[in-house]
Amino acid sequence: MTIEIETRIGHNSVIIHNQLLVFGGWKMEPNTSTYEMFYLDLTKPFDSKNQSWDLIREGNLPVYTYYSAAVIDILDDDIIYLIGGYRTNITTNENDYSNVSYNFRITLLINPILCYIPETRIGHNSVIIHNQLLVFGGWKMEPNTSTYEMFYLDLTKPFDSKNQSWDLIREGNLPVYTYYSAAVIDILDDDIIYLIGGYRTNITTNENDYSNVVYMYNYSTTKWIPPKVDNVTPRQEITGVTDNKGTVYIFGGNNMTNFTMGRLYNDMQIFNVTTMIWSKLSIIHNLSSPSCAYAATMMTNGIIVYLGGVEVVNENYTSRSATYLRYDMDNKDLNSQIYLLDVTHYTWVTTYTPPPIITESSSKAFAIGLGVGGVIFLTILVSLGVTFFKRHRHTSILIKKIMY
Repeated sequence: MTIEIETRIGHNSVIIHNQLLVFGGWKMEPNTSTYEMFYLDLTKPFDSKNQSWDLIREGNLPVYTYYSAAVIDILDDDIIYLIGGYRTNITTNENDYSNVSYNFRITLLINPILCYIPETRIGHNSVIIHNQLLVFGGWKMEPNTSTYEMFYLDLTKPFDSKNQSWDLIREGNLPVYTYYSAAVIDILDDDIIYLIGGYRTNITTNENDYSNVVYMYNYSTTKWIPPKVDNVTPRQEITGVTDNKGTVYIFGGNNMTNFTMGRLYNDMQIFNVTTMIWSKLSIIHNLSSPSCAYAATMMTNGIIVYLGGVEVVNENYTSRSATYLRYDMDNKDLNSQIYLLDVTHYTWVTTYTPPPIITESSSKAFAIGLGVGGVIFLTILVSLGVTFFKRHRHTSILIKKIMY
């Protein structure tokens, strides 16, 4: 069923089986969180102002939730993990943190994962690395504070909803307390995770600490280091996506390093993990309005899709709560438009054309064609060889007769 989606923030988006799947989030009209799921079919073309969204009626989340984390299981691409976030019980409308995480199967079966150790949190990061679902940072609700801890779920071991455990990486604590940052795995070295931006607090002094905007984690050594990266602007409430060349793309975001003033951006920052160079793209056409708290996903054809988030007409604002929960509609608005960045040409575009889909049948046909072509080519070579041999033998006999 095609639907018109309401503006929202704090939602999740993943690409699974040629669908851009969006779920959860905080809807401003009505002013409430949501449990709905809907998707965009990526096998069909669309543009930035007209999309055909379909509601998954039987796929509602088990709780109302926003500002959670969602990742796809790399070992089973039918599975999505939903972790943390603000939770509200659908029946009682009360806070519900009885299950820190859920797993969602594309067959639309949802089961709670009963975890131990991790407290409920928002604004955390999660990545899948070396068969582990790694979670770190975030804002813990009890106690009401940010955190630096890291823990993981071993995805090589079977589990069910009643037999599950997380393991704490005691030696892998983050160098700062942080939340609402971006985390990406280095596509050129899958031992490395980059932690970019976010709200930062010094572990020793408990003061704001933005001395290092980028941190690098080595999975093998479980150590965090601050690589030397110049000209980085601190940003919060951002999402990082990376291409196959090792370039991380950071769009817009919020810059509120002292919790009293803030500014939203609409620029595109890029971080080259090979050269450790941070730069800003010079894009002047089809710009998005300054925004943060959006969802971003990289397509296989080099298009980044930006969806939702907070959009502010006047760049400066002073009240964080007014930005998210009590909007002044004269000055602020929610961003309901899709924005598309073509990373091949570094341009904002307004239309999306799906790449060719290679099906199993077409792959088999290609393989058969290649095999038949190879047989024909080999037959020709053998025929040429036999002909050459016969001619060479006949010539040799004539020469011998002439000589003798």
